[in-house]
Amino acid sequence: SGEYWVYVEVNEGSYGGRCGKDGLDSVDNLIANTRNNPIEELEMRLPMRCNRYELRNEDATPGKWRGGVGIVRTWEFLEGGLFTGEGDRHTDPPKGILGGKDGLTGSLTLNPGTDKEKSLPAKLTNYKIKAGDILEIKTPSAAGYGDPFERDPNKVLEDVRDEYTSKENAKKQYGVIITEDYTVDITATDEYRRLVKSTN
Repeated sequence: SGEYWVYVEVNEGSYGGRCGKDGLDSVDNLIANTRNNPIEELEMRLPMRCNRYELRNEDATPGKWRGGVGIVRTWEFLEGGLFTGEGDRHTDPPKGILGGKDGLTGSLTLNPGTDKEKSLPAKLTNYKIKAGDILEIKTPSAAGYGDPFERDPNKVLEDVRDEYTSKENAKKQYGVIITEDYTVDITATDEYRRLVKSTN
């Protein structure tokens, strides 16, 4: 219609692991009581198309209690416009504690995976977007709490089944040996964990 329009979104982040519990995936932080708008509603009202909206591909951050996973969202702009971002600390990942690993920073990327790919700063005002441009938004994945080698092997198995981590990383990051039929080899896990700890 050519009418002036504004779209404001608070993208979901994540919370770090804490004593006794894993971190939360894809949750609003700091600003509560914000609506997670349905993609279909937005696409009906605005000249934008959401091509992707899901948890980040990277493994959840290791810890005795793992960190939460942030989201990735890509917007295709059907018309030109201006973009303002109010993120922060895209160069400073969330810090793990008591042996938990550091999380992943957020990022803004214009036209990812193309010859026009460009990394954008966390904060910018009225950045010119062209029709056909795609903006990828990644929110941080939070840090882990506690030594990953102390994580309950059955929780690691659940993470593998839920695709929060891979079988290979279950061994590498947690010291948990998972069999071909997706069960935990407790004896091999205990031996491997003792071996790794004795050499560190």
